[in-house]
Amino acid sequence: MIDRNFDGIAERFQKNIYGNAKGELRLALCWRELIDKLPLLSANQPMSIWDAGGGLGQMSVRMAELGHSVLLNDISSDMLELARHSISQAGLTSRIDVSNTAIQTISSSAEYQGSFDLVLCHAVLEWVADPEAVIFALVRGMRPGAYLSLMFYNRNALILSNMAKGNLYKLRDRDFAGHPGGLTPPAPRQPQEVIELLQQAGLEVLAKRGIRLVYDLMPRAVRAERSIDDVQALEWQYGAEEPFWSLGRYVHLLCRLPQD
Repeated sequence: MIDRNFDGIAERFQKNIYGNAKGELRLALCWRELIDKLPLLSANQPMSIWDAGGGLGQMSVRMAELGHSVLLNDISSDMLELARHSISQAGLTSRIDVSNTAIQTISSSAEYQGSFDLVLCHAVLEWVADPEAVIFALVRGMRPGAYLSLMFYNRNALILSNMAKGNLYKLRDRDFAGHPGGLTPPAPRQPQEVIELLQQAGLEVLAKRGIRLVYDLMPRAVRAERSIDDVQALEWQYGAEEPFWSLGRYVHLLCRLPQD
């Protein structure tokens, strides 16, 4: 496996991942978690933020709208071209730097080591060959006391989904990877294994939340009859509770690099 690059399919990615209720819920819940847990974001105190592997730049735009300075990087030039269009339309080009570079390369630069107050890395770990290397690269970019917002595709949720569908052979073989070239991630991550990597990198895990738990457990016919607002309220109600945080289609972890 190599790190996935979305050149050539960026527009399909934008439509299939974010042009529907699934993408809307994912963005909304992750954003609410950040605003809820990090009041500094809304405190009129500009922060230096790294949107690592940030693709289309939705989070970069939201952070810049709050007055923060953002570095957005991704290995896909096509994704970043779409991001630049959104950034320009929002009038935020002066607040968001865009770099067509790998995460590991960014944090290897002396310019960026230990320089960020907040690092975002959303829906990246499931597309990379070496998640440990990526996590350590993210930490290299953080100053002491900085925060990491990490969201990843959850292997536990895929196991539950395959149980519900009766996919006995997939369960027997533990075959949960998406097809090569598709938009289903090839390497879903197990939450406890990710937490162990974060701790090995010196981070404290402050909060855990499952993203798209309720929505993904509903039959499709039922989803069509429920409002997104009602579903989102239930997602928020249960998403941080045991054992539900570890069962969402995505898991969001908020971490902090200690001062000492």
